[in-house]
Parts: sequence; structure tokens; C-alpha cells
Amino acid sequence: MGNLWQISLFGTKSELQQIENSLQDSLPPPLSFSLFEDDLPIWRLEIIVDQQPIASEWRDLADNIKIEKLPAKNWVLESLRFLTPVIAGRFYVHGSHDEPSLARDKVSVCIPANIAFGTGHHETTSGCLLEFDQMLRDGLSFSNIIDLGSGAGILAIAAAKTLNAKIIATDIDPETIPVAEGNALSNDVVGKIEFIIADGVDHKSLQAGVHDLVFANILAMPLIEMAEGISNLLASSGYLILAGLLNEQAEAVASTYKKHDMKIIRSRIMVVGQFEILFL
Repeated sequence: MGNLWQISLFGTKSELQQIENSLQDSLPPPLSFSLFEDDLPIWRLEIIVDQQPIASEWRDLADNIKIEKLPAKNWVLESLRFLTPVIAGRFYVHGSHDEPSLARDKVSVCIPANIAFGTGHHETTSGCLLEFDQMLRDGLSFSNIIDLGSGAGILAIAAAKTLNAKIIATDIDPETIPVAEGNALSNDVVGKIEFIIADGVDHKSLQAGVHDLVFANILAMPLIEMAEGISNLLASSGYLILAGLLNEQAEAVASTYKKHDMKIIRSRIMVVGQFEILFL
């Protein structure tokens, strides 16, 4: 993979975490993020992008930055190889290079190093897994599930490995589909998940009023814009896990869904991000 640039931003941990979360809203988002300790209290956020960055735009985010073009090498793959496994409740999200026996009592979700459409390391993904795990521990079961904006398919795969359910995973980006299908193959759940390209909730496979669990780990503005459509997907006793919003966006998102007769069960703050659980 050529024509990659690395942007290094320097600051406090909280400042860099806020920048990382804000960049999730950019289209397209950076290929990968890595946060490192330097000389404390200074931390370093390394960002890889596939378009030449405009230095002045990045200086609007941080005063101390460094931009360099990377040599021709699959740096996304290399960075993913060094990501540590993520444990979220019963789920153990790890790379193919990690030893799954380290978490024998967990549900293994293996995500091989590949183009980074989601690895489980972002707080909203691990938060969704924690809430899904809590629902299962509460005795809930689901038979008709949608993972909207599935990316690498982590949430759909986790559902397929814990439930006997009809599962649909959607994404607007066609490049994510073969990646997610490959991840399903790595986790032995081929045939248990239908992967489709869909713009929001506009697809014939997404039927109104029949889905008892919907994951929507997207971004705040799309969540608000699709509130009616997402709400209509749910069965009368269905549950919705919303993620991808920052703390300051939570009230606007929640109030939009309340207008569609939905009620918040629980909310969770993951570092500087927050997501809400709602039900109809």
C-alpha cells in the first residue's frame, strides 16, 4: 500500500482522545489511530491517511504536529499486528496473531490484520459489545438482528457466535463487504450473516417492525437523520444499541429517538464517547 502519510500530534492524553473521537466524524475517516505515551504528561497520537494532508488544517487541531510520507509498505496491516486483544464482557476480540487460548472462557472474535474498517479497539465498538453482553446476562435473547454500519462485522460476528438468529450486516461502503465476509470466514460463521451494501435503512432486506435488536454504531448526525427509519425497523419489543456519538451529542440524539416513542434504558460513557441504549 503506497501513498500513505503519517501525522503525529502531541498533547495530553485527554486532548488527543478528543481529537481521535472527532476524527471519527470525518469522511472518509483516517485509516488508523495509535496513541502512545511519550514523556508524560505528553502523549503522541499517530494517524495514517491515504491522501496528502494539508498541514494548516491539522495545526487547527494541535499546535505540535509532525507530518511525513511513509515508505511503500502496508502500514495499516503492520499497525494492526501490534494491537492488543480487547476483552468486552464475554467477548475476546483479537488478531489472528494473538493466542485465543489466553481467554478460554470468552467468545473469540478473530479479526485478521487487514484494511482497518474497525478492530474493536474503538470505545464505541467495545462499548456495544459490553452492552450486548449485559443484555445476554439479563436473560434476553434475539432472533432477528441488524448491524447497521457494520464495517469489519465485529458486532454481527459476536451475535452469530452467541445466538441462533437471522443476522444482517450493512454498510454504505462496498469495500467493507469483502473484508467483513473474510472476517466471518475466519470466525466460522459463514452463512449465518447476510452482508449487504445499504445506504442507511434503504434496502429490501431491512423490513419494518420485525427486528428485535439493532446495532447502530455510526455517527451522531446520521443517527439523527435516520431516527425514524431505524425506529421503524424495530419490533414492538425490540432493542436498539446506539453508538458513535460524543458526550455533547448525546442529548440531541436521545431526544430525537424519544420523539419516536423510544425510552432510554441505560447509557454508558466510554472515555470521551457516550452511547445510549433505547427500546420501543
